[in-house]
Amino acid sequence: MTEASIVQSIMRWLKSQGAHVIKTYGGPNRRGLPDLIGVYRGRALALEVKRPGGKPTPLQEYELGRWAAAGAVAAVVTGVDEV
Repeated sequence: MTEASIVQSIMRWLKSQGAHVIKTYGGPNRRGLPDLIGVYRGRALALEVKRPGGKPTPLQEYELGRWAAAGAVAAVVTGVDEV
């Protein structure tokens, strides 16, 4: 399973639960930004999607920590079951 297919399945599931979620795209000013940003029942979501066994970069971990410190649900996930 590719990371892109995992992202799509997570997005479909979150939307079916009533969440608003968008896929982010990297660039020079967006390095480390989580793959998915959204909101569900008033809670901000910041999700870094990896294939099973994949690890986030130190910058991705740092960015997730910033989201978590601001009150978001921030996590590295490998599938819908982890969301």
